[in-house]
Amino acid sequence: MNAALYTKSTTALILTSGLIAASSVLAHAQDAPMALGALATYPLNQAYATVPTGQATLGGHTFDMTSGNMLKLATNGSTNFAGSYQNAKAVHLLLNSANTNSWLAGTPVGTVVLTFSDGTTQTATLTVGGNLREWYIGAFGVVNSVTDTTPSPTTPYVTSPAVWTTTVLGGTGTAVLDMLTVPVTTANKTLTGVQLTNNNPYGGALTIDLSGLTVEFTPPAPPAPAPGSGTGTGTGTGTGTGTGTGTGDNACGHGHHQAQSIAAKAEKTDDKAGKSNEKAEKSDVEKADKTGDKNDNDCQKAARTPAKTKTVRRGDD
Repeated sequence: MNAALYTKSTTALILTSGLIAASSVLAHAQDAPMALGALATYPLNQAYATVPTGQATLGGHTFDMTSGNMLKLATNGSTNFAGSYQNAKAVHLLLNSANTNSWLAGTPVGTVVLTFSDGTTQTATLTVGGNLREWYIGAFGVVNSVTDTTPSPTTPYVTSPAVWTTTVLGGTGTAVLDMLTVPVTTANKTLTGVQLTNNNPYGGALTIDLSGLTVEFTPPAPPAPAPGSGTGTGTGTGTGTGTGTGTGDNACGHGHHQAQSIAAKAEKTDDKAGKSNEKAEKSDVEKADKTGDKNDNDCQKAARTPAKTKTVRRGDD
């Protein structure tokens, strides 16, 4: 491919704000696609007959292909991407080389360096024929295959077959996009930077072509609710009834006093039950008072009426 090559170190800053919240347990791993930015200037459709577009899923991962461009690094070229990704699992790159002459097979020509928030780094070496190959595999005299295709949790590998296969623009030879996976080898790390460098020791025309980049990470679980937090509702009902009866005996006033005592108890009960039973209380008290009044009246009447006596005369028996 004919294109302007980057021969000086370049820096692309991609800032990521906020991570997706997850569920109440640690969420499943997900992708954070990075845009390649202004440094990606070579149109993919000037090399490939067909190209992925938009937020494209390739090799089971999502890449931002909205620009339609790739970033080409010449010898000694370098580019950096920055962000913040907690619990990083892997970095996936759509990565190939161009002008990959067969005599370069087995040659380390570049690096992918991951930087973490604690200042540590992890480096993956790009080796021609190992984890990096020509994009136009139908061309003559190029390294068109890779050997590092076995998925691994510790070493870089290329997904096989290619994640995108088409033909070269204006020709019939096969053209591919390969996905290189760089696993994060230490758990619970926060990834803050990805650096890609072409350090081909032989110089020449070989370029390293980056068409997409995504970070696979697991977002943290949301904080647990504070103890005692929450809402609650409650309802309560109360019912009460009061009854009162009064009886009179030979002691005047006792019936009325007894009725009042019973009525007082009924009133106390009804106060606790609430206003809903006021009617019942009033009715019962009135009945009790009336009963007590009647008994007292009967008693007083009896006290005022003299006892009847019978006179017995002698001689009458």
